[in-house]
Amino acid sequence: MIERQVIVSWYTPEERMPEQNKFYICTISAKSKSLRFDHVLMNLAWDEDDGWYSMEYDFEELTVHAWCDLEPYGRRRG
Repeated sequence: MIERQVIVSWYTPEERMPEQNKFYICTISAKSKSLRFDHVLMNLAWDEDDGWYSMEYDFEELTVHAWCDLEPYGRRRG
């Protein structure tokens, strides 16, 4: 028997935005120079003034489909 355990939460940007300037795993479609990304996982941060950004790529086009809160359920922040 295979059990599936969900320990993270996924949100669309329309549902909820993450804390600013912290990095999150996101599902994106984007273009950067000669590269195209189609529904891939990427490490991004969000800032109210600058929007979504990456430390690795300078995106010309970027759509964030969803972002993931990696904090396990029940974990308390100190």
